[in-house]
Amino acid sequence: MKPKWKITLVLLGIVLVSFVAGGFLGAKLTERALKRRHAPEMWNQTVMRVLQQHLKLTPEQAQKVQTIIDNGVDEMKGIRLDTIGRTDAVFEKMIAQIEKELTPEQDAELQKLKQARMATTIDMLKVEPRKK
Repeated sequence: MKPKWKITLVLLGIVLVSFVAGGFLGAKLTERALKRRHAPEMWNQTVMRVLQQHLKLTPEQAQKVQTIIDNGVDEMKGIRLDTIGRTDAVFEKMIAQIEKELTPEQDAELQKLKQARMATTIDMLKVEPRKK
């Protein structure tokens, strides 16, 4: 009887480790896919690929179209940064008002949340140049 229990426990352990590892990997892959989906550079590459595929652009046209797309993406980046900045200002205003209502212990916990939020904002602002 004892060997069956040992085998059962080992198999259960393997299943649990696999479950945790799969969940972690799935979460990371989903996060990566979402970041790529919302990155203007990825949109740039996708649009150019679709246009090239459907319109069969000549090399001269492709160069001109790429310049137009690059300019549009640069404009979108500016809009994105402005939106993030304006949103951040609203958050800061709300947080300042909330801080006035908190106990010292609650305020300490809020400061931790603020740090996590700032890290997220900094991640959102990371913009990598288009690969040529």
